Amino acid sequence: MQGQFSGYGATAAVVGRTLDRAAVRAEPLEEWSDETVAHVVRCFVDEKFPTVIALNKIDHPDADKNVAKIAKMHDPRALVLCSAISEVFLRKMAKQGYVRYVEGSDVVDTRDDLVAQGDPAGGGLRDLDDKNRNRIENLKDMVLYRFGSTGVVQVLSRAAELLGLVPVFPVRNTTTFGSGAAESRFVFRDCVLVRKGSTVGDVARKVMGDAPIAYVEGVGSLRVAEDDLVAVGKNDVLSFKVGRA
Repeated sequence: MQGQFSGYGATAAVVGRTLDRAAVRAEPLEEWSDETVAHVVRCFVDEKFPTVIALNKIDHPDADKNVAKIAKMHDPRALVLCSAISEVFLRKMAKQGYVRYVEGSDVVDTRDDLVAQGDPAGGGLRDLDDKNRNRIENLKDMVLYRFGSTGVVQVLSRAAELLGLVPVFPVRNTTTFGSGAAESRFVFRDCVLVRKGSTVGDVARKVMGDAPIAYVEGVGSLRVAEDDLVAVGKNDVLSFKVGRA
């Protein structure tokens, strides 16, 4: 069986997982029907080439109709709805100081929003002109409140999940989550992907190489052991302190 899939770089482990996914281990190979062969091939493709389908442009008026058509042809679990242009616009407006935007969410605050919430300074944000104010309100109604986010972060998260990867964020300070130089304003600037089942020590070697590690801190400056496992929401924000223990 491995020889049949060798052209795709399949290992024995991949073939084994394919057979488990297809649930055909108990059936002799020579007795497979054409339908069984087709089923095994589909399972192999899913196992060897896991795919996330990003359905972009959900901000378009005819998006619902197109999404419905595609959903009939593919596993809905592989589909992620998104609007890349909305994500780019919101990040640009946030960078220029017009809005506060929590990436991957539906939280977008303008100066007027923050003033209405009781902040007389409006969070230090700049005033929007009518064109951009209307665009943001339409984006909230058509994308954020309707779908929960622009979907771009969800595409990346779904891909990492499908590949069995855990995103880990190396930071300089586990209280402020700053990265790089001490005066840097950026938080969670860096991200590395590691396999599920990896330990804090595995991440340290991936990030720091052969540099000696005195100790490792997690969120809240709490020390973590190098043999502790990393997972989403657990030991996934780490600061490596160089030196001799």
